[in-house]
Amino acid sequence: MTTKEKIIHEALSLFSVRGFSSVSVRDIAYAAGIKESSLYNHFVNKQDIFNQTIAFCQERVTSQYELLYLQNSISSRVEIHSQLVHDILYSISQSIFRINLSDDYNRMFRQMLTIEQYNSGELRDLYKDIFIDQAIQYQIILFTYLMENGVIIKGQPKALALEFYSPIFLLLSRYDSLDDEASRLLKIHIDYFILKNTSK
Repeated sequence: MTTKEKIIHEALSLFSVRGFSSVSVRDIAYAAGIKESSLYNHFVNKQDIFNQTIAFCQERVTSQYELLYLQNSISSRVEIHSQLVHDILYSISQSIFRINLSDDYNRMFRQMLTIEQYNSGELRDLYKDIFIDQAIQYQIILFTYLMENGVIIKGQPKALALEFYSPIFLLLSRYDSLDDEASRLLKIHIDYFILKNTSK
């Protein structure tokens, strides 16, 4: 890890707990184990650290979500049936937990945006885009395809996406990891969702 990367990691760690306004450049330098003056070799000021931290984390988490959705594309599958859909939805849900909770950068980034969304409309929009809107948009495409192929009962794809993702988002807010209890609740949700919405 380079000095700049260490500064970003430590700044993110502080911002995710205390928020931007409560963290000083001195705090960041101390956490990174460098002199405050040395920090300015890499960043102009605290705002620059914050901006570059956001850009780094945004690119990181977005690329992970894009890979997740690409790997779970159902349109290329030859055989479409309810068990396949169940497996894909469960895999997607587990991966969402992994991306959000098992990756330290993503976990701290989400915590930081949770705090800062109340101080900045731009960061509120970024939080919604990454952690809500992109997931919903992908699921609208997925459920539209499944409806068109007779696997999911025809209805409103956006409503179905909201019905599927809302409990997952709630579990993400409740648990720190996909432990046994979270896994059990996730499986109950997906089993019921498939039972209720798949064609007979």
